[in-house]
Amino acid sequence: MKKRSYLALLLASMMTVSVVLTGCGGSSAGSAAGTDSASQAESSASAEGGADEVSHDEEMTIEIYDVAANYQGEQTGWFGKVLKDKFNIKLNIIAPQVSGDANSLYQTRTASGNLGDIVILDNADMQDCVDAGLIVDIGDVIGSYENLSKYSEQINQFNGSMDGVEDGSIYAIPCQMNTNGPTAFMGITADSAPKLPWDYYTELGSPEMKTIDDLLQVLADMQAAHPTNEAGDPAYAISMWKDWDGTSIANVQQLCYWFGQEVKDSVLLGSDNSITPLTDKEGSYYKALQFFYKANQMGLVDPDSATQDWNAVNSKMKEKRVYLHWYNWSVDFWNTPEHGENRENYMYTPVEELHFYQKADPYYGDGRVFGIGSGVDEEKKARILEFLDWYASPEGLTYQHDSIEGLIYTVNEDGTYTLTEDGAKRFTADIQVPEELGGGLWSDGNDQINQWIVHGREVNPTTGEPYDATLWSSTIENNQTATTKEWSEKYGAENEVDYMRQNGQLEMVANINIPLPSDTTDIALIRSQCGDLVCDTSWRMAFAADDAEFEQMWDDMCTQLEGLGWSELVAFDTEKQQVIVDARIASEQ
Repeated sequence: MKKRSYLALLLASMMTVSVVLTGCGGSSAGSAAGTDSASQAESSASAEGGADEVSHDEEMTIEIYDVAANYQGEQTGWFGKVLKDKFNIKLNIIAPQVSGDANSLYQTRTASGNLGDIVILDNADMQDCVDAGLIVDIGDVIGSYENLSKYSEQINQFNGSMDGVEDGSIYAIPCQMNTNGPTAFMGITADSAPKLPWDYYTELGSPEMKTIDDLLQVLADMQAAHPTNEAGDPAYAISMWKDWDGTSIANVQQLCYWFGQEVKDSVLLGSDNSITPLTDKEGSYYKALQFFYKANQMGLVDPDSATQDWNAVNSKMKEKRVYLHWYNWSVDFWNTPEHGENRENYMYTPVEELHFYQKADPYYGDGRVFGIGSGVDEEKKARILEFLDWYASPEGLTYQHDSIEGLIYTVNEDGTYTLTEDGAKRFTADIQVPEELGGGLWSDGNDQINQWIVHGREVNPTTGEPYDATLWSSTIENNQTATTKEWSEKYGAENEVDYMRQNGQLEMVANINIPLPSDTTDIALIRSQCGDLVCDTSWRMAFAADDAEFEQMWDDMCTQLEGLGWSELVAFDTEKQQVIVDARIASEQ
């Protein structure tokens, strides 16, 4: 048994990719790298050769334990019909984050020895489950699966850096891989940045914003002018939700990106490769929390924020009842070509002092992994592998990222895709799916796994464009509405990322995916207690009565954290994250 050096693996792979990129250009380089990876995987295929043949005669239910899912139960609707017709399988999704007590569910199921037939876990939890014998080794057969083999470089590297995994063994398949290269970023929006409704912003005279206090004033003016949406429902500048919280508040974590840092449990990882405690008063968590506090003092925070869940906020976003968006994808719940022509789309609105922490696209994966439970029999294992290979195939990826031809997109004469009218508003309206395609609403039948083996920015070999519909040439052209034209003219940039790069606001970091050490029993207890305290205090601070109470709560929290072992936790997380920093530095050399 041995653990291979991640840095050695990373450097070797970087050299390989660099040779490929030097000899080729653009998407061709990605294709060449993928082909090379596939040939390596084929050479390590099992002696028997070829994937196991499976029969689809009997319907099979596959249970997925899925930390990414926002839905629990059977996959139904149009995607359920695709799986039924193609594989005669049903998916039963177990979703910890909607179960009410994610930790208890995880502990109970792991103790039973059966977490799920397919498991989707964060890296550290996968390491624990491999150590506990809950995950099956598929290293002897994965090379027989053509589509998974395309990502063998990333899969082999990840498993090779896991503790106790022998050469040739494969337990985990990283999520969100691509073949575009380890430093590529194809996005036209940052992961997190302030976005406001363009009509309301220009109505105010498009005020220049130098600081986040200026942003708050613009939001206050916007809410004063539009206290309700057109239907008369109350609207607020900011709406928050609790159900995505972990060891700190998820919404606050997102704003930390604005200040050049990322929250990693008890520490802040900077774009400058610094590592500082979450409780650093000069750090981004304090600054972001202060932003929400000030917003509430100004009456800008939805009073439901402390009690509502994501689904409630999602509904409000679709009704234009939330004026500040920070996720780059959440604007899709409102933005459409029609709204764009009416100058109503949400757009990035620059704030001079902000510098955005942005990871490259996840070539190596994104911190979560797929695995197969060790309790499955050989027949179920073969059918699961068949499904996972399809899930990583061009056909499977098209369904996951693009949905149904004819209903959501059409094929152009040159083979590229164009969203239909329904497709353009699939996230903002109730789209009815014909019965022959599965029936019900499109959103209810969408892929509830909510996690992908391959990133949407991977290039579809059928179209020559990414699977992500926002990056299709047709979508970019259709999105050239009155809104985008005004925005581009005002800011002298093609898109948000272009503007950030021109103005030195985008701080790119390599996207490193490593199975980091899991918590010891003592650290797990400290983390749980500290996490509860940080979340509870952070929410109370956001709604503090005045500055004095805000500061007192922060100071009291820091004192109590020290009594719970915070310094030990920070030291543990700092050592762990230093591996990430070292790997980033190595990738840039």
